[in-house]
Amino acid sequence: MATTNAERETHLNLVADDRSCWHVASNDPVMVGRLHRIGAELVRTVGETHFYRLRADQVLIRKGKRQVSERARIESAERLRSVSTTGIVAG
Repeated sequence: MATTNAERETHLNLVADDRSCWHVASNDPVMVGRLHRIGAELVRTVGETHFYRLRADQVLIRKGKRQVSERARIESAERLRSVSTTGIVAG
């Protein structure tokens, strides 16, 4: 019986005593394909679920996109225009 997208999951686990290795389990074909393409080490497969190992340098956890206010965006654009026309960086 095939699983629906609502039932598919991908889990990343990191154990504190070995932070050099992430353990990943996924039954989502899209994520399985991505893990395969980045060279994740396939450990085993149980039914639809694939278990992988990733080096810590293959996983990046970040805050997200930087939020810039409209005012800051306008000021930055004005500085850039000033530099491109005069060659002098405005304060």
